[in-house]
Amino acid sequence: MGKKRRFSGLQIAAVYASVFLGAGFASGQELLRYFVAFGPIGIWGLIVAGVLFSLVGWATLSICRREGIETYSQFMKHLLGKRLGMITEWLIAAFLFCLFVAMLAGAGAVTRQAFNLPFTVGAVAVGLFVYIVLRFDLEGMVKINVVLAPFMIIGGIIVGLVAALGQAAPAFFTPGRGVMVAWVISALVYASYNLVTGVPVLTATSPLATKKRDPFIGGVIGGGAITILGLCLALPLFLHYRQVVDFEIPLLIVVIRYGVIFTTLYLGVLIAALITTAACNGFAVVQWLHTHTNMPKKRAAVVLCIVGVVASHVGFSNIVGYVYPLFGLIGLFKIIVILFHGYARIRGKKRLEIYKG
Repeated sequence: MGKKRRFSGLQIAAVYASVFLGAGFASGQELLRYFVAFGPIGIWGLIVAGVLFSLVGWATLSICRREGIETYSQFMKHLLGKRLGMITEWLIAAFLFCLFVAMLAGAGAVTRQAFNLPFTVGAVAVGLFVYIVLRFDLEGMVKINVVLAPFMIIGGIIVGLVAALGQAAPAFFTPGRGVMVAWVISALVYASYNLVTGVPVLTATSPLATKKRDPFIGGVIGGGAITILGLCLALPLFLHYRQVVDFEIPLLIVVIRYGVIFTTLYLGVLIAALITTAACNGFAVVQWLHTHTNMPKKRAAVVLCIVGVVASHVGFSNIVGYVYPLFGLIGLFKIIVILFHGYARIRGKKRLEIYKG
């Protein structure tokens, strides 16, 4: 058996983890808003979100493998029936585009805050790089993630631990408001809108899941890796919350005090996260455009990147703060349906036809 097939589960895990490693995550914006703002109990929120990532990833790949599903359109029709599946699919396609735009906006924010260059330079550079990746279709998307994901995860863990433990820091941030229920809701919203994008990418990579164990490896290892990385990057944000809360790239404010080498490592992780997540979301949008409009994939990639660069000027923090949560309810509904059907698949039961349109 060839090397490619032997390690297909790990390839899926690399792609899956990379979906969540976008500008919002690697910059610290999402971690700050959805977990750190609740104080130490936010750590449990991160763990809850990580468990959901793993379970939904495993269930999604199991369903796709058993049913022979290779596209997101097939997957949604299988779960929800033709009518409701189509409506949900259109809404999620819109969100995928918003996330693609957010990655370009994040690139603009990085070039402006870290390099004192115009916003447009970063957005155009990442848009052009993503276009090159999308020209190679699924193979290009998988390769870029397999190459960059280990660097992002290992580098991110180093950055988080050194930034948290490298010098004396204030005590953990403690919020002055009730958080007993809010942290759970925040974790569910975070997991929900991230899985809105994670599931379409997983369905696109499902042809790689040729072995019975591949869905488990792809979903659980991918979800576990992003959880460990999230905990490491959140730690310095807990310790420096009041100093970084007003910045678009809060982690950069923390790491910049450790010198050029350490800051360069973090910027490398951040830029890699921007590229891989933009590539994953862009790939899903191009697949959707090709399926529903018969537009050639290379032309769809050109249109996507040009429109994305223009739309990115809305601003990174605005997209993270306002657009992301709007899609949380859709994602939460999808989580419930996927886990229900995934449990039935893993148990070997016949799918219950309760959502047919």
